[in-house]
Amino acid sequence: MRNRITNIIIVMAIMALTSCVREELLSSSRNGEEGESVKVELSFKIPPASSPQELQSRSMSTDNAFSVEFFKEASLTKTRSGEVAELYNLWLFQFHSDGSIHGSPQQVSDQVTMVNEMALLNVTLRVGTDQTLYIVALGKKVTVASNLMEVRTIKELENLQLDYVDNRNGLYYSRITNESEIPYAGAAKGISVNKTGNSDNGEIVYGTPDGFSGGIEVKRLVSRITLKHKFDVTENTLEGMRLLKVPTKLCINPASADKDVIDNIPMADLESDNAFGDADKDTDGFFTSQWYVAQNKQGTISDIVSERDRYRKVTDGSGKAPEAGTNIEAWSYSKSDRKLYTVHQIYVGNNNTNNFDVEINSYYDLRTIINSVDLNDGRIRSYTAVQKVYLSSSSYPTSSGSGTGTITGKTNVYFDAHYGWRPVIIYAQGRKVTVGIYKDAQCTQLANMNSATENWLQLSAYPNYTEVVRNGGANVLTNQIETNIFVPTRFKLYLYADEYITDENGVITDPEFDRNKVYNAATNYLPTNFVSERTLYVKVTTEDITAEGTSQKREGKYTIKQKQGHYVGLFGGEIENGQYTEGLIIDAFNENNFQIDDEIATAFYMYSGYYNVMTNYVWKEGEDPETNYRSFMNGKQATFNLATNPKNYVVNNGQESIIPPMRKINGNIDLYQYNYYNSFQARFCHDLNRDKNGNGVIDYLPDDPEKNEFEWYLPSTYQAFGILTSAGTIIYDAPNALALERNATLATGWMMEGGGWYSSNTGKNSWKWVRCVRDIPVPPERKTGTKVTTYIDNGDTYALIDLSTLPYGITDRTTAEGKTELYEELDLYSYSTKGTEYDPENPQKDASQPLGKKVFRGRKNYPPSKTTTTVTLQTLVSSFSSPRFIVSPTDVYNDGDTKSNSASSILQDTEGTPQSNSITMTWAEANGRLNTANSQGWNIPSKAMNTGCYAYKGKSGKDEPGSWRVPNSRELSMILVFAHELEQFSSETGFQKLYEAKAANYLSNGYWSSTEQSSTSYSLDKATSGLIDVNYGLTIYEGANKTSTDRNRLRCIKDIPLN
Repeated sequence: MRNRITNIIIVMAIMALTSCVREELLSSSRNGEEGESVKVELSFKIPPASSPQELQSRSMSTDNAFSVEFFKEASLTKTRSGEVAELYNLWLFQFHSDGSIHGSPQQVSDQVTMVNEMALLNVTLRVGTDQTLYIVALGKKVTVASNLMEVRTIKELENLQLDYVDNRNGLYYSRITNESEIPYAGAAKGISVNKTGNSDNGEIVYGTPDGFSGGIEVKRLVSRITLKHKFDVTENTLEGMRLLKVPTKLCINPASADKDVIDNIPMADLESDNAFGDADKDTDGFFTSQWYVAQNKQGTISDIVSERDRYRKVTDGSGKAPEAGTNIEAWSYSKSDRKLYTVHQIYVGNNNTNNFDVEINSYYDLRTIINSVDLNDGRIRSYTAVQKVYLSSSSYPTSSGSGTGTITGKTNVYFDAHYGWRPVIIYAQGRKVTVGIYKDAQCTQLANMNSATENWLQLSAYPNYTEVVRNGGANVLTNQIETNIFVPTRFKLYLYADEYITDENGVITDPEFDRNKVYNAATNYLPTNFVSERTLYVKVTTEDITAEGTSQKREGKYTIKQKQGHYVGLFGGEIENGQYTEGLIIDAFNENNFQIDDEIATAFYMYSGYYNVMTNYVWKEGEDPETNYRSFMNGKQATFNLATNPKNYVVNNGQESIIPPMRKINGNIDLYQYNYYNSFQARFCHDLNRDKNGNGVIDYLPDDPEKNEFEWYLPSTYQAFGILTSAGTIIYDAPNALALERNATLATGWMMEGGGWYSSNTGKNSWKWVRCVRDIPVPPERKTGTKVTTYIDNGDTYALIDLSTLPYGITDRTTAEGKTELYEELDLYSYSTKGTEYDPENPQKDASQPLGKKVFRGRKNYPPSKTTTTVTLQTLVSSFSSPRFIVSPTDVYNDGDTKSNSASSILQDTEGTPQSNSITMTWAEANGRLNTANSQGWNIPSKAMNTGCYAYKGKSGKDEPGSWRVPNSRELSMILVFAHELEQFSSETGFQKLYEAKAANYLSNGYWSSTEQSSTSYSLDKATSGLIDVNYGLTIYEGANKTSTDRNRLRCIKDIPLN
């Protein structure tokens, strides 16, 4: 018997071992291959909703006045046998253990029936272990802007924001109004999907504790807040209920969403559609107000011990309740005075006193009797209704009508050339409010939304263009909106302006300029006055909502103007084949100091951000010069990088009180985080663009112009020089921001004020103004100039800069009139290092002697400033460039030679001893003037020397002295801008590379211009020079010392006729 038992045990052991071996060998086949598709039965269920527990009466007052308590409706929180519910728009997601998608998202059903809040669903999953399954039922009313089929990770899914709030003409309502419209979501982690048998069937194995029956819990993604209320204040009439501080987006799993995602969700105050007629009471005499809302967890405030402490005053911020806590306001007005209100505040949370969490899958059922107007109770406040309209416009509005209220707003506020946005702010109570856009000043004819000349301004209830697109696009942009306001409300409608960069026919227009007049471009904070503008009108009407008597109206009429962008020439796109590929538009003025909201203070200046950070977003030291060159020619990519901050640097070092830290959502910036007043320079221009596809991102697609949304940006240094060269006597106030950083602490700007173009506010934490630019395609005739080409002069081939298509800022210097303006006649003297005139009574070797002849020299010149009232010949010489000029192919020595000479006859002293020439020289030597001119202002006459460009005779030495001249600062800037392209013609012209600084130190060893500073009393020894570095970074510096302190190099130019 013992042996038999032993044999049985042995056989069983062998069978067990064989089975283990077989299982090990066949387990992969039996469970299926990783990623293999199998059909499974998926079970899921809806858990009961949570409800706060009643611990004590919320009111601690002895008379129990204004008591608030919890109540339960068991039928809504407990499953009833046989109960049927429906889930709509059901999606299924399967993820690997690392959070990546396994397979593809599936929309598995439009509708699923839940019996006893449970359901089974046949679906296809993929074989795998340690998986996460996510079920999302969006419901009937919830929408999502993103394409769920494109979800690739759990994090993306959990960071999605779902839309559930409607904007109805400026007032907000939850779309979800009953249980059948609730969205749900839930996940099961650690599950395995196995194949069973040889078919394509499978099973789900849940990695859960013992006793778990399987399935996924899908929770309600909303909180339901119900308030049953009686109103027993005899001297008042209850008018309405409003739920305040409600997040306007739902999250699929708020506990797992990134903090930036939660912080990004805007808050709104939700109206209630519930009525308060006798027929609306329940059997206990209570009215019901109800909302379905997103989660809003504001935590516990430990030092709140009673309901009477559970408040925050909106008037002064007093009270211990959290500022962003969700709360109900009951509004009632005095029967003796319609504009006097009493407001009762009821906060919602998970306990009776100090918690302020409103959580998903929870029902907050509150009941109250409002029977007190005791203002000593912090939850009760008084309010006097205000009737006011605030809209900033170009001029002060007109008002009329017998109704009460003020019509106001800031003046001298225009829409700029870029896409525009502006709120119409209305304070109203008991009014029908109508806002319309009109084409006539009397506001009798609404603007035609089908007319290109009238539909550039549109009206919407949505606060940003992303919401406009997501809620219907052009269908929600209109010329008139009407809203009924019952409870006192400050609400906003929004004006949206299209770009204004061409005329109505799409043609670029050039303003009519008088070259003898100075034009201020947004000087003294006023809009520029030389560009075109277009005008429409907005009328706001408020009318009493009354059933008896004569309705009283109040009307306000506003003039809305938009300034056209200024076309500055062919400086947009990239430089190819010696010229830019597109034109450039600059906007009209600085907007960040315009107040368009009566509750938000403006910012006078803006800062670059990234202080103490070298981002390399613009250029990179040690990078290939060709790569850096492309970054300098156009500011678009640099602006996009600086605005979107792909490396997540701190943007607000040193400016924390002005610039909030940058938020990101799924790797993208929060597009509407910053307003006009708390942004930084690059982000300001970035945010002027329009999210045309509604994806919440300004898409930069340079290779797909049809889908590209990134159009307005900060100019590069090259483009700023182009703007200034095209400007003529237009004054751009300084300093203006560039898409540029020099190092971790410096970010140069651009200007034309105070004698030069180089901004003194060079620090990243120094203020600047912001002017944004935009590329624009141009017709072929505008591309015939503004380029580098070649030209044969006197038998020699030179590189020629053709500026003939600049819309402004050029004057032909080869005509009699042009020469008269440009040149002045001076006595010619011999060379000396100091410019001391020879004294026969006291002979000196280093002195200048008269040579008994007169010569022409370029007139001393200086740039105009915003204080310039009279245009002089000196300002005209500085302000206008030659339309065509050739450039010396090599640097020119101070004696006009192109190579070193130790015995220059031009530089001989009074005893006839020749001196060595020099590749660097003083400003006076470069400009063919006695060196005494180095310490004299532009208004002091000086004598001539035969030096610098006026001694240069061209490549072959065949030109007469005086044929060439020193470029003014604008012409020099064009040499620097096109330096790279000038080099491309070296084989034809012999053009040698300009001297390049080895690092970004732009204040010495550059090239002279003829332009001096504009002072006649100080800084007399300062003139403008320019420099390019090894990376093709460049600058114009107005503060170069004309004397030996800054001995600069020289390139000469020769004017070429237009014909």
